[in-house]
Amino acid sequence: MKRADGGRIFVEGLRRAPVIPAVRGPDDALQAALSGPHAAVFVLGGDVFRVLETMDQIGSRRKPAVCVNVDLVGGISADASGLRFLAGRVAGIISTHRHVIELAKGLGLVAIQRLFAIDSGAVERGARLIGRADPHCVEILPALALPEVLALYPKLLERPVLAGGLLKSEEDVAALLSTGAAGVSTSHRGLWRPS
Repeated sequence: MKRADGGRIFVEGLRRAPVIPAVRGPDDALQAALSGPHAAVFVLGGDVFRVLETMDQIGSRRKPAVCVNVDLVGGISADASGLRFLAGRVAGIISTHRHVIELAKGLGLVAIQRLFAIDSGAVERGARLIGRADPHCVEILPALALPEVLALYPKLLERPVLAGGLLKSEEDVAALLSTGAAGVSTSHRGLWRPS
């Protein structure tokens, strides 16, 4: 992936496969997600060195873009050194922090900024931070809050918006995609099938 094209290539992949497996660590779930026809895999926990080891075990065949949540994965710091270490090893990062998003973009990583829609104040603050950081994608959590968040903050759709968390059915996924989500992330393995 070229530095400037990483975000565009990531989003194009989501058009083909909008369901993103979200895994908590380098176990059989990560192996299954990496072996599937997914555009991307979100790693939300575990140890970064075990994650990289699992990625290496998959080999050189086509793999989904791996995005690591640097706020949650152990063994990596969400600073310039940590992000430099990840650059070239993974496709992107996920974070709630503006400075991390800005650093990641500067290193050519796909930058996904998470926004937790716990109340209107959190959404308002998050929308302001997103406007300043200008990530490649925004992920709204929980996913089922997406329609209301987009109704209040339509400017978020100036970039691809993802929805994650609390998805239980294919109907949930279809409804979110029809609302304008570019993709959905879920740890529910029953939903990892291509849409």
